[in-house]
Amino acid sequence: MLTVGAMVLLSIMVLRVNSSQMTSYGTIVDSKLGIVGLTVANTYVDFAKRQVYDKAVRDSTISGLILADLTAPSSLGFESGEVYPNFDDIDDFDLWDPDHGVSIIITDTTTLASATHATVYTPFYITSQVYYVDQPNFDTKVNYKTWFKRLVVKVWADGMIDTIKYSSISTTW
Repeated sequence: MLTVGAMVLLSIMVLRVNSSQMTSYGTIVDSKLGIVGLTVANTYVDFAKRQVYDKAVRDSTISGLILADLTAPSSLGFESGEVYPNFDDIDDFDLWDPDHGVSIIITDTTTLASATHATVYTPFYITSQVYYVDQPNFDTKVNYKTWFKRLVVKVWADGMIDTIKYSSISTTW
């Protein structure tokens, strides 16, 4: 009886150690994916911020830019024929598809190569939203033109526990 009890106790201990190791491994994988996902989000935001603030800023026929010249809040998004990464102003990164009522998702498959197969990559999925914000509350979306636009980026991958949300404010100055 004592031997059976010892065997049961040993079995429980072995299962507990294996469970702890699996939990630790899952945490490590999620952390690695999170770090790479944050890098993907940061790169995407940096690329977006290299674009001009608004197509009116690019327009050489406008001599003195005023708020009325900026894109209407309802028209933010990419113009017909524009496809990522060939966007030319920051509001093109508003990846909302009004025809289907869903966010467009960009897949980045160049970032995290498999440790065992150099040609296999972990896909990261990216979507973003652009909207006007105003002082003093840059967190609140406004439905009128301002000198400030917020870019909100969401990045995730299969196997990640959480979605990374990263945002930035852009302005013409």
